[in-house]
Amino acid sequence: MAAHQPQYSPKQISEALLSSESSVKRWCDSGAIPTVRTAGGHRRITLDGLQHYLRTSGRALVAPEVLGLPMLGVARCQSIPGESTSDSADFCRMISVGDEAGCRRLLRKRLQDGGSRSEVVGGLVTEAMHEMGDAWKSKEVDPYQERRACAICIRLIDEMKSELPSCSESAPTAIGGTPSGDPYQVPTALVDLALRESGWNTINLGSDLPLESFRQAAFDHDAKLVWMSVSSISNATTFVAEEVRFAGQLNDDVTLIMGGRALTDSIRSRMRYTAHCDNLQQLSALAAVMLLDLAGN
Repeated sequence: MAAHQPQYSPKQISEALLSSESSVKRWCDSGAIPTVRTAGGHRRITLDGLQHYLRTSGRALVAPEVLGLPMLGVARCQSIPGESTSDSADFCRMISVGDEAGCRRLLRKRLQDGGSRSEVVGGLVTEAMHEMGDAWKSKEVDPYQERRACAICIRLIDEMKSELPSCSESAPTAIGGTPSGDPYQVPTALVDLALRESGWNTINLGSDLPLESFRQAAFDHDAKLVWMSVSSISNATTFVAEEVRFAGQLNDDVTLIMGGRALTDSIRSRMRYTAHCDNLQQLSALAAVMLLDLAGN
């Protein structure tokens, strides 16, 4: 009987899938993984629920021994589940199989429903790439699928940016990118789109760039804002030391905005910057206020 089946926590399932616990919780809440709740409200997954998820998602237990189970499911999947909303789930599935046209149609639909380009694109792309990253790390999708998804996202973001009206000739300049050792292009492209949509003249320097190049570009273009998207840090001590030195070299009238999933509280507490943004909505709001302040000076 189901009542006598073993029950697993999201943490146990994440370890068996080699995925993040937060992703497993999202899949539980979206219904992708059938879930029961304890008297205290905690999520629990039965063996039947786990087998249902593996069967419908095409995933496999990479480390079944964590649960005391044999290998379940298949070795490789072609698509990944999405967030709780149907649009996010559809976008995740389409980008994981390389359906660029389908992703574009969904973006257009969401734009017609309302919202800024950066909000619409950022919401769908960020969720999809997090899911792709988890699936790639657990070897459930091939590296080519993750690389293809990145390329699709960059093209879609560039299309959204190309459709924006030309910025004012008097618009201040913002430059940014990712520091050395950080190859992720999608996050900095999303920042570029958000700032450009807010009215800034943006220059995306790309990924894996020495901090000295950030400083030189800020000087050459008389930038009033410098952004740094940090998704990967190989050595926190070295990064912090270089970042603090870099921040001290910027002119007093330059705003330094930091963001990215690699910037933990412990790392941020040792850094030097003007503002930190957790998402594109915060960034867009801050960028709009800065434009008003600069226009009034």
